[in-house]
Amino acid sequence: MNKALPKIKETEAEIREMLKSEQQVKRQNRLQALYLIVSRQAESRSQVSKMLGFNRNTISEWFSLYEAGGLEKLLEIYRPCGAKAKITAAAMAEISEILKTEKGFRTYKEIHQLVAGKHKIAVGYRAVHNVVRYKLEAKLKSRRPSNPKKTKSKSKNSSLESERNLRKLLSSEAANINE
Repeated sequence: MNKALPKIKETEAEIREMLKSEQQVKRQNRLQALYLIVSRQAESRSQVSKMLGFNRNTISEWFSLYEAGGLEKLLEIYRPCGAKAKITAAAMAEISEILKTEKGFRTYKEIHQLVAGKHKIAVGYRAVHNVVRYKLEAKLKSRRPSNPKKTKSKSKNSSLESERNLRKLLSSEAANINE
């Protein structure tokens, strides 16, 4: 029982141009199915499915979408919205305000404790980190401690440099006085 192919309103050249300019692979596949029908490379849904490597039911769904709403409906790709955010807008606003102050937060653990304690929201550390770092696009105020050996060697080098600079200054001043 072969279902009739849809009547395609667009020309072969129009679909080819859309195929060239389309960036999304899912939309390209759908346009390719239309192109195969318009260019008469395929004469049935099963031939289109074999040529593109999709199940014939998928191709039938695409053609049904095209028949129902045209090219616009065919190229509309469903995107799930994802899970609802657990951290409330009030909590995010408070975190944002504190991060804007000079004191801010030292660690993500402090932010996690604020969210869990004050706002009574049970979220993981990772969720707090993602909200602060990527949604609020903020960074913590204090740097992580560096290696103590590096700071000692830097301080030794800087003290040696300042000692050398002092000697040069004194010797140049002594030379000016002698002249």
